[in-house]
Amino acid sequence: MENAELFKVILTSSLIASILSVIVSAIVSIKLKNLDYKNEYYKKILEKRLEAYKFLETQIAVLKSTVLDEDAKAYHLIFAYGEAKFHEFQQNLFAAMACSMWINDNTVDRMEKLNELFFKISRKVEGNDAKRVVRIGKDHYHEISDLRKSLEDSVRKDLLNLHNLKKFMKSASSKRLRKIEMEE
Repeated sequence: MENAELFKVILTSSLIASILSVIVSAIVSIKLKNLDYKNEYYKKILEKRLEAYKFLETQIAVLKSTVLDEDAKAYHLIFAYGEAKFHEFQQNLFAAMACSMWINDNTVDRMEKLNELFFKISRKVEGNDAKRVVRIGKDHYHEISDLRKSLEDSVRKDLLNLHNLKKFMKSASSKRLRKIEMEE
């Protein structure tokens, strides 16, 4: 009898150990799958953010191009080719704004200020010849440069923490209002 009882105890212990092993393996497997899913999700978000910042970086680079006129006054190259090229740049700025959900709020604020300025400038540029467009560019050179530098600094700070998606998602506000003041 002792052998039969010992056999039952060993068999029961083996069965319990097997069941516990299967349960632990299943739990660990589920946790690992969940972790893999989260990592893939974060990779996709990071890719989107990198793409948005790359597009924004291109717009900043365009704004760095400066021309000196015969009167030694500076203006940005986007004003050198007349109204059509100015509006082309403005459309690219709109496209960068469309990516704003992937960009930190502080940087988006700076983008909106630049966009607001270009909206005001576009009203002045509308219907003017190339020389007048250049004059408008000279008038707004320092304002555009200051906004570009501010935007560039903000992007630089963002890139240092681009990997911190939890912080980005916590800080992203969905209650942003955009106001553009119109000059008469």
